[in-house]
Amino acid sequence: MRLVVAAFVLVNAHIMLSSAVWAQGPAQSYDPRAAFAQVDTNKDGQIDIEEFHVRLVEVFYNADTNKDGVLSVDEYGRLPFSGAFKAADANGEGHISLPEFVTIRFRQFEEADANHDYQLSVDEVVTAYEGGQKQ
Repeated sequence: MRLVVAAFVLVNAHIMLSSAVWAQGPAQSYDPRAAFAQVDTNKDGQIDIEEFHVRLVEVFYNADTNKDGVLSVDEYGRLPFSGAFKAADANGEGHISLPEFVTIRFRQFEEADANHDYQLSVDEVVTAYEGGQKQ
């Protein structure tokens, strides 16, 4: 389950790279290695916390299709592996703010980080994705 959550994050990153395509309909296919390469902006073979955070902010604002600064149930629900809305909506306001989104995704990052080095390797990402496919 923990790896499924990390897969969600990278799936989101891949999908949100093209917000126009995402807004028009569902994503085509997902390649965890290609998504990893896009998130690994410094090309060191690892996704560190900074790269991860930058991508999360991009994902959040691309998912916020009505541009009201929060994710509604529908906006959040369109994200693959979105998980339970109530769990993400920590303060119970009925929407997910950027801090709530980042907080839950950082927890997911930690769960996917199998060797606890505060970075995600391509193997950790692929394993997370494959675990999500089995669910």
